[in-house]
Amino acid sequence: MADNIRTLAAQYFQLVDPPHLSLPPDNVLLRPEVQTALYEHMFDESLTPLPPTTYRTRILKLLIARLENAIKDPEEDEILDDLMSCWGTLLAQPKPSAIEAAQQLSHVKYTAPLQTQSATNSTQPQSSSPSESAERTVITVESRGVILSGGTTGNRTWEAALHLGSFLASPAGKDLVHGKRVIELGAGTGFISLLCARHLGVHSVVATDREPVLIENMKECVRLNSESSAKDSVSASTDTGRIPMYPAIWDWGTPLQKTDDMSPLGEDEALRFDVALGADLIYDSDLVPLLLSTVRDLFENYGVKQFIIAATLRNEDTFNTFLRGCETNEFKAEHLPFESTSTEEQTGFFHSTSIPIRTYRISRP
Repeated sequence: MADNIRTLAAQYFQLVDPPHLSLPPDNVLLRPEVQTALYEHMFDESLTPLPPTTYRTRILKLLIARLENAIKDPEEDEILDDLMSCWGTLLAQPKPSAIEAAQQLSHVKYTAPLQTQSATNSTQPQSSSPSESAERTVITVESRGVILSGGTTGNRTWEAALHLGSFLASPAGKDLVHGKRVIELGAGTGFISLLCARHLGVHSVVATDREPVLIENMKECVRLNSESSAKDSVSASTDTGRIPMYPAIWDWGTPLQKTDDMSPLGEDEALRFDVALGADLIYDSDLVPLLLSTVRDLFENYGVKQFIIAATLRNEDTFNTFLRGCETNEFKAEHLPFESTSTEEQTGFFHSTSIPIRTYRISRP
């Protein structure tokens, strides 16, 4: 039951939609020790960062309804006072409108899977110790209600990023970035870069995006995750206590500028990297030529040896356009046979697998 509570709490802090939560059966929920665990791991006000009030209210309302349904003998069965007190506090909070709630920026905490998959054999998960996996969390600032429309998509961590995070959290994935100088393209919320900087032992990671507001959000995330790492005492941070992540504006087709924040990367003005990462960059065929040009730029001018990309196959033709472009540019595109765990069996980085997601390694022969 401890693993079940752990999975439910991880889903809760990731703001997973209520219908997809892994709730225990009603009779199990009614057990006093289970109710206590729910309160201590999900609703205690000392927990940080707590989900938005609207989300917490929805989940606690669902749990109380399930508990009330499970009560057979009012003389023997009861709902924990702490849960009911929390429920009363949440009901007293002012409620934002549906539109405000959907677009609200919130702290979202992602937890790595308890079992990480091998990139060479996705059907045989490899176990990691519960203590190690429990420590591997990253905090983003985003809006889980963002819709796929112009100018807003970077405010949410999408399925391809969670898929790529699951791969990188595996032993095979970690080997690709450990000790390396990493750059991420179209970082958005910074989820991938945060994972690399906080838990995968990278030398450094520069998280790039073209939107200034996203860069500012990522800078806040660097602060939050540096503080959280210090508290956990399992940080991959530098001696300064800051995780080695450096958000930077990069408009593809122009030189990447070295900022004052990047001084720990070295005194040379030229920026050099070993590995580039990207998730959900291939969603519009019109952007493919610019992406390919940027990849060539990384190979020729920034020292990159390999580019790891994860793409959700919303449109097969668009993805094939990218693969054909790789061939035209004489890039080697190697499919990495990694598959995310089915949605029902995931224990971290929860995401839908209803649409296929592919991972490729792009290099130059």
